[in-house]
Amino acid sequence: MKTDLTKDNLRNVAYWIIIISGIFFSLIYFRAFLEPIVLALIVWYLIRSVRKIISKITVKGKSLPIIIQRVMAFVVTLSLLYGVYQIVSVNVKLISENAESYDGNLQIFIDQLKDFTEANSNYIPEFDVQETIEKIDYQSILSGVFNSVSVLLGNFALVIVYVIFFLIEENYFSKKLDKLFKKEGNKENIMEIFGQISTAVNKYFTVKTEVSLITGITSYLILLAWGVDFPVLWAFLIFILNYIPYIGSLVSSLLPAIFAIFQFAAFPPFLYVFLSVEVVQIFVGNYVEPKLMGRTLNLSPLVVIMALSFWAAIWGIMGMILSVPIISVAIIICAQFPSTRGLAIMMTENGNIEDVLKRQ
Repeated sequence: MKTDLTKDNLRNVAYWIIIISGIFFSLIYFRAFLEPIVLALIVWYLIRSVRKIISKITVKGKSLPIIIQRVMAFVVTLSLLYGVYQIVSVNVKLISENAESYDGNLQIFIDQLKDFTEANSNYIPEFDVQETIEKIDYQSILSGVFNSVSVLLGNFALVIVYVIFFLIEENYFSKKLDKLFKKEGNKENIMEIFGQISTAVNKYFTVKTEVSLITGITSYLILLAWGVDFPVLWAFLIFILNYIPYIGSLVSSLLPAIFAIFQFAAFPPFLYVFLSVEVVQIFVGNYVEPKLMGRTLNLSPLVVIMALSFWAAIWGIMGMILSVPIISVAIIICAQFPSTRGLAIMMTENGNIEDVLKRQ
């Protein structure tokens, strides 16, 4: 009897290894196919959130028809996304057009740095400043940004098609569940899981968006006060990168600070800009966000950083942004089954799985 049990366990482990390996292979190999679908799901989720806001609008005491709510939410969301694209593309183009003047300022900064290193050669190790700076291929960085924007724009039409079909599918989803699960209890369990997932993801993105807006707007005012060029672009990047746990805030503080060197040809502006923006990041991240988020996520920091590294390696920035919601969804699903409940407990911060399941 013991041998049979061992064989069953080994067989189950083998099945799980094959399934997980297949999922990882699919995520990497079919990335080009899956990315537009994931983007479409995000846009669809945004449309749903906007529709909830529009549903509160009443005409003569009555809510607007569902079809009108969906059309309005669709138009508002796409207009917002198009506006964001225009802001980013225009600012990147302006930076590219003024690249020569920034190169001149960089050369002035290099000369100043050379003079400083020569004057303090007894304390600073010798290194070729000019050679070090020239190793940075700025044209490749700019072309990479343009290529990313072009790919995103090229996929935009496909994303919109997926979004339209997701909106259509939404009408029939409940009916399909009725056919799929004959017993009412089974359907209720599935709907409860979907509800928990929806609540967790909605809570995370709602709070993150609020926190990112606070950080982005405050950083915009700081950059405006310091006279840094293109404050709207840097504020938008700070807003987006704030969705990435731990490293996002640091990178978003460094970007405008490094640009300040190109603009002012001096090191002090780098320090002023970096420290000012980083103080905002630290204050919002350590005091404002915990008060808004509470303990609703209850995720292990170790699991978060491991997931962040994993998804960054597979899907880049998009994977980094989605890493926390993916873990949250995985915990909710794993907590539903006795065989995987232990894994869900290990992924939480304090081992209290009830904190995760009672989010509604």
